[in-house]
Amino acid sequence: MPKKRKDGRYAKQIKVGIKDGKPIRKTIYGDTLKELDKNYRDFMQLMEKGIILEHQDIIYRELHRLWIDNVKKGTLKPQTMMKYYEREAFINSYLGDMKPRDIKKSHIEKIRSDLIAASQPTKFNYALSDIRAVMRYAMDDGIILRDVTASVKRLKYEPPKKRPLTLEERRLLEQADLNPAERCFTSLLLYTGIRRNECLALTTDDINFKKRTIRICKTVVPTNRVADIVQEMTKTSAGHRIVPIAAPLMPVLQEYCRDKDGPILLTPAGCYYRTRTFQKFWKGILDKMEAANDGQPVASDIKPHMFRHTYASDLYKAGVDIKQAQYLLGHTDIATTLDTYTHFGYLDIKIEKMEDYYETVKKQSSEKIIPFKSA
Repeated sequence: MPKKRKDGRYAKQIKVGIKDGKPIRKTIYGDTLKELDKNYRDFMQLMEKGIILEHQDIIYRELHRLWIDNVKKGTLKPQTMMKYYEREAFINSYLGDMKPRDIKKSHIEKIRSDLIAASQPTKFNYALSDIRAVMRYAMDDGIILRDVTASVKRLKYEPPKKRPLTLEERRLLEQADLNPAERCFTSLLLYTGIRRNECLALTTDDINFKKRTIRICKTVVPTNRVADIVQEMTKTSAGHRIVPIAAPLMPVLQEYCRDKDGPILLTPAGCYYRTRTFQKFWKGILDKMEAANDGQPVASDIKPHMFRHTYASDLYKAGVDIKQAQYLLGHTDIATTLDTYTHFGYLDIKIEKMEDYYETVKKQSSEKIIPFKSA
């Protein structure tokens, strides 16, 4: 019900949201009841359109950074935070200078159509999750009244099946004219199964040639925002491990580390690899594999993580038991290792082995059983 104030104006309160479990109210004023009614109707129309209520001049990039600083910062590892910052920069290229109240569903759909065209469905799904979280944060804070992402659907995505390097791809890698850094990097991946960013963080102190072991205890944070970031922890708690130096890796590693002290894999400028510099480094490796293949393109899915999958395949085929494999791969959950081993086992099952086993069981069951006699 409208109330007349001491200053002669009329006022009416409207519930516009909830914060911390308590209602957020907005007071509408008018010099007359007729004016109050008009102002009320105008305000309700703005509410229906999701017009901002507070912080009238805030733009999306400021809102997004507010969300990161207040919700994410301090709760996540540096490596994870870098992913949020990289997605923030991408989203801001579309929405950054817009006011939240002006963002429409069509703007989000534009991002989706562009990433569909670029065959990057997962990038859109991550971006949508962040935008949605920012909008809901703004609603909870009484900044906007409507989430324009509510009816936007995530893209369906079938992740590519993991596979190890083929024998032919291994041959091309061996024959490729790689420089010492490229040869050391690919050999480390292939014969230790360590993650790309664990490999890029290795120092000479981590390598013990006498014991033929490598200590995995840190990781490089991939980013284009800052220069050198090394996270003094691995991706998972189980990632801190000691892996053996296999015979094929030993001479490559000894030769490469002969005159080195400190980080072993740096850019020509002496910095840790960042996102763009690593992409250039990896492309050089693939180009040399292609040259070794008489100029024919190599498979487009050859990525550093495939070398890790190859190592897991080698462990399986060498008969390494699952608990040892879990440790060597740095898996927190043995289900991850089991899933990997099951995959290889399914491909490598030989029916002859099963038949031999059943034949042994049949033979044992047909043997004469001597009954136990008590003394």
